[in-house]
Parts: sequence; C-alpha cells; structure tokens
Amino acid sequence: MAERDWGIPKGAMAKRKTHHEKADDDVPMSVLERLPLWQLDIVELTGHNLEARGREEVNRLLEAGWRLLHIYTLKYEEDGTWRERPMGILGKLRNVQQQNH
Repeated sequence: MAERDWGIPKGAMAKRKTHHEKADDDVPMSVLERLPLWQLDIVELTGHNLEARGREEVNRLLEAGWRLLHIYTLKYEEDGTWRERPMGILGKLRNVQQQNH
C-alpha cells in the first residue's frame, strides 16, 4: 500500500488534550457552538419551558451565570390536540458552581 500525503509534515506530533483544557471567555461564538460540553466546563444541565413562569426561572439562571446552550420546540399531543412549546437547555459552568459554595 502506497504512503499517502495528508499535508502533515513528517514527524509532526498530535497535541494530546488534557482534562484541564477548556474554552476561554474570548473565543468567538461560532467556535463555542461547536465545542463539546467538557471544553466549555459545563458541570450541570437543565431544561426549561421558555414561556410564562419557565421564562422567569431561565432569566434567574442566566443572571446566576448559567449559559443558554440550545433552544428547541417541544411538540406533544395533549387531549387529542398537537401543541408546541419553546424549550431551552442551559448549562451550569464549573466556576459558577465554585462561586456558589
């Protein structure tokens, strides 16, 4: 089998990620959106309804330092009628957890 040229210099070493690496605060949003949760230093997830009382709870969490990770529409059937409800997934940052203790 012939050796392929992948555009990688001969003898180049791959960088090994450690569990200590995480994203900095000055990383562009387009990059943050693609990072795995462990690199964002997320230690807890929660989902909330974004309507009425749920919105109040989400705002409280955001003020406490949680990060809004994803918004989606929950579609469900109730009493024979299909309904839609906006939902949000939030992540608690490790440094927020340490500040609260």
